Amino acid sequence: MTDVGQSYLRTLFLHPPSYEGFDGGAGARYQARREIRSFWYPTWLAQPAALVPGSRLIDAPPADLTLEDIRPVASEYELAILHTSTPSFGHDVRVAETLKENNPGLRIGFVGAHVAVNPERALAASTAIDFVARNEFDFTIQDVARGRPLETVLGLSFRSDGKVRHMPDRPVLEDMDALPFVVDVYKRDLVVEQYAIGYLLHPYVSLYTGRGCRSKCTFCLWPQTVGGHRYRTRSVEHVADEIALATRYFSQVREYFFDDDTLTDDLPRIEALARRLGKLGVTWSCNAKANVPYDTLKVLKDNGLRLLLVGYESGNQKILNNVKKGIRVDTARRFTRDAKALGIKIHGTFILGLPGETQETIQETIRFAGGIDPDTIQVSIAAPYPGTELFRQAVENGWLSGEALVDDRGAQLSALSYPHLLSTEISRSTEEFYRRFYFRPRKIFAIAKEMLTDRRVMRRRLREGQEFLQFLTARRRQATSAAEAVRAAPRPVQTHARLQVVLSVPRQSPMIASVPAAIRVASAFATLDDVDRVIFCTESAELPGGWRHYLAALRLPWAHVAPSVRSMSLADVLDPKSPALVIAPNTMPEPGRLGDLLARPMVGQQQTTWIWQGIPAAAYFPEAQTLLGAVAPGSQAFPRQGLSDTDAPCQQVPADSWSDVNGHAGVRDAERRLLRSLRQPGDGYVARFDRVLSVALSRLLIRTPVTPNVITAVSLLTGLGGAALLASTAPGAALLGALLLWASCILDGCDGEVARLKLLTSPFGARFDVVTDDVLHLATFGAIAIHLRRARPDLSFAGPAALLLFGVMVSMASVWWVINRYPSERRLGFRRVYERIASRDYIYVVVVLTALQRLEWFLWAAAVGANLFWLSLWCWVRAKRTR
Repeated sequence: MTDVGQSYLRTLFLHPPSYEGFDGGAGARYQARREIRSFWYPTWLAQPAALVPGSRLIDAPPADLTLEDIRPVASEYELAILHTSTPSFGHDVRVAETLKENNPGLRIGFVGAHVAVNPERALAASTAIDFVARNEFDFTIQDVARGRPLETVLGLSFRSDGKVRHMPDRPVLEDMDALPFVVDVYKRDLVVEQYAIGYLLHPYVSLYTGRGCRSKCTFCLWPQTVGGHRYRTRSVEHVADEIALATRYFSQVREYFFDDDTLTDDLPRIEALARRLGKLGVTWSCNAKANVPYDTLKVLKDNGLRLLLVGYESGNQKILNNVKKGIRVDTARRFTRDAKALGIKIHGTFILGLPGETQETIQETIRFAGGIDPDTIQVSIAAPYPGTELFRQAVENGWLSGEALVDDRGAQLSALSYPHLLSTEISRSTEEFYRRFYFRPRKIFAIAKEMLTDRRVMRRRLREGQEFLQFLTARRRQATSAAEAVRAAPRPVQTHARLQVVLSVPRQSPMIASVPAAIRVASAFATLDDVDRVIFCTESAELPGGWRHYLAALRLPWAHVAPSVRSMSLADVLDPKSPALVIAPNTMPEPGRLGDLLARPMVGQQQTTWIWQGIPAAAYFPEAQTLLGAVAPGSQAFPRQGLSDTDAPCQQVPADSWSDVNGHAGVRDAERRLLRSLRQPGDGYVARFDRVLSVALSRLLIRTPVTPNVITAVSLLTGLGGAALLASTAPGAALLGALLLWASCILDGCDGEVARLKLLTSPFGARFDVVTDDVLHLATFGAIAIHLRRARPDLSFAGPAALLLFGVMVSMASVWWVINRYPSERRLGFRRVYERIASRDYIYVVVVLTALQRLEWFLWAAAVGANLFWLSLWCWVRAKRTR
C-alpha cells in the first residue's frame, strides 16, 4: 500500500497519444485500432498510480489528447511513466523525446510487455528513455517514485557509464491484496463515459481480480511476458469491496468487466465471487475459456453474469493444438450451447493466420462461428509479439512477412506470411469473416430487435455501424492502393512486351457450367490489362465447333496451334522477347486472384513455377524464347516441358486460387466455386434468400439453350402479370400477384447469373435488365395504389400515392447517379449500404401485408421511406464532398 508519510516525486503516468483511435494502452490485449471506436481502461498504469500519492494518470487516446496537449502538463512533473506497445513504440519514443526536450529534468521510464522482453533495445532507441521497468512493475515504479537510486531498485534496467545495467528481477507478487484499488484512480483522473467496448454495456468499468493464466497459448502476450502462467488472485472480499466502492463512485456505470486472462481458471473461486457479486446486485462480465461446466455457468448467471468473452480462436482442432489452446472444438460447442440455454451472451474472439492456417481452415472457422452463433465476434490477425512463443516460431521458420503489426492508421496488418497463405490473404479474410457472420438474416434481425427495444442501443449501434463500414472501406481502399502500387511498379521490360498465355485443350475438354474449361481460363485472362494474347494448343486438328460464339466474344487476340500440317507451330505464334505463361492442362485459376498471382513474377522478371497442392499448375517465363528452347523446333504440341523445370524458383499458390478439373469431382468443385461467386455485394439484406433460390434455378437454366435476355423478358412479363393481379381487390388474386412479383425478383437474379455463367454478358442485356427493374418498381407501386383505391374507396390515398411515386422515381434516379454508374469495386461503405437498401427487399413486406390485407400500411411507410431514402443519400453525398 502507499506510504503517505513518504516523500514522492511528482509523477505522471501516461498512455501517450499515437494513432487516432488507437487502443494499445495498458489493458488492450491486441494493440491496434479496432473496427469501431473502442477503449479498454489503462489498468496496468492505474495500479502503480494508486501506489504513488499525488500522481496523475493521463490516458491520451480516449480523451483525444494530442502531444501538444500533453507537453505543457508534463512540464510540471519530475517523473513520467509511459506505457508502450510493439506497434506504438516508435510513436511513444517521439513523445518521450518531445517531453524531455521541453522539460530536461524530467526522468522518463517505459513500461509494458514490449520493453520488458528486450530492455536493451528499448534503451538504445533513444537517450530520452532513462530506464525500463520489467515484468510486474507496480512496486518497481513506486520505489523509483520514492526517489531511490536506480541501482537499488529491483526489476529495473537503465544506462550507467555508457552501458545498460539490469537489476535482479523483482520477486513475483504473491499477495495480490497488497495492491490498492484502481477505481480510486479512475475516479480521480479518468472519465468513464470515454471508455466503450462494443459488446459491453455503456458506460462500463474494468479491473483485474488476479494475474496470470494457466493456459499455454503460444500467441498470448501477457502471460508470457508480464503475468506468468500461475493464476495469482485477490481475495473474494477484496474484490467485492472494490466493486462496492465503484458503485458509490460511478452510479452511471451499467456493467463491470473482470479482465483477468481467464477468470474461470479457478471454478470454486469464481462461484464464490459470483455469489458475493450477486449480493451487491451488479451486472458483470468476464473472460472465460470455452470449457466451463453447466452447473458453474448457472451459478454465474443467477448472480448477475451477463456476458462471457470467449477466445475460440479457430474452428480447426489441429490449429488449436498447434497453439496449445488446450480446448477441443466439440467441448467449445457444448459450452456455447449451455451458455445460450442459460441466456448468457457470448462475445467470441477468433484469430486468423495462426500456424497451420490455410484457406480451407479459414473457411472452416467461418462456418464454425456461424454454427455456434455467438452474439458478437471479434476477428483478429495473428500477431507475433516479441516475447511470445509465436514470435520465436515465426523467426525460426521464416514466417515474418516484413510488414509492421499495424498500418499507418493503427489498424492490424498480417505480420505473418506462409508459403501456402500470403499475408494479404490473411488480412483480406478478416473482412470476409465479418461480412459472412453479420450479414446473415438471423444476425440482422437480432441486431434490429436489440435496437428497437433500447433507444440507447439504437444510437450506439448506428454509430458503430457507420464506423465499421468506414473501417472496412478504408481497408479496401488501402488494399486496392497497394495492389495498384505493385502493378504500377517499374518493370524492366519494354511497354510492348505483354503476357502471352498458352493453354492446353484436350480432345474431351471438361465443361464447367456448360462452358469449356479452356474458354473460362481465356476469359479470365481477358480481364487483365497486361495480357496480349491466348494460344490454344489442341490435341485435335480443329477447334471444337461449339467454340465459335465464345471466341467471337473473347475480348483478346487468340491463336490456334494443332497437330496438323496446315497449323502454325508455337514458334510462329509466340513473340520470343515477350513473357509467356503456360497453364497446366485441365486446371483453372480463380479469376479474382490472377492479378495478385502475376504481380510478383512480372515485377521480378524471374522464371517461376507455380505450385498448387504439390503439383505444377503454371510456369512463367520472362521471355518466351526460354520456353521455346525447351521444345523441339517446329513443335505443335503443348509445351509440357515448361512445367517441369526443376531449377526454376517455385511460388506456392493458395488452395482457393486454383482448381483441378480432371474428373467429375474436380468439375463439381469448380462449379461450386463458380456458383458461390455469383453472390453480389449489392444484394439486399433480406433478399439474399432470393439469391439462394435464383442460383439453384440458374444451375438448371445453364443446361438449356435459354438466353439471359429471354429470362429478363419472362421476369418482366411475370412481374407485370403479378402487378395486374395485385391491383385486384380479391384477396386471393392480390396474394397471387404479390407472389408473382416475388417470383419475378428471383428470375431477375437468374438473368445476370446465367449471363455470367455462360459468358453471355452484353451492354444491351445490362440495359434491358436495368429498364426491367425500373418498370417493375413503378408497376408494383402503381398496383398498390390502384388496389387501395378499389378496396377502400371511402379513403383518399392520392396524397401518399403521389408522394410514393415521386419518392420512388427520384430514388431510382439518385441511385443510378450516385451508385450504379460507378463500377462495383468503387461502391464501398455507404454506397454499398444504400445499394442494398435500394434492392427489392420490400417485396417480402408486400407479400406479408397483402396476406394480412393491410397494404395501406405499406403505402404510408413507403411514401415516407422512399423520400427519406433519397434525401439521406444526397445528404451523405454532400457531407462527403464537404469533408
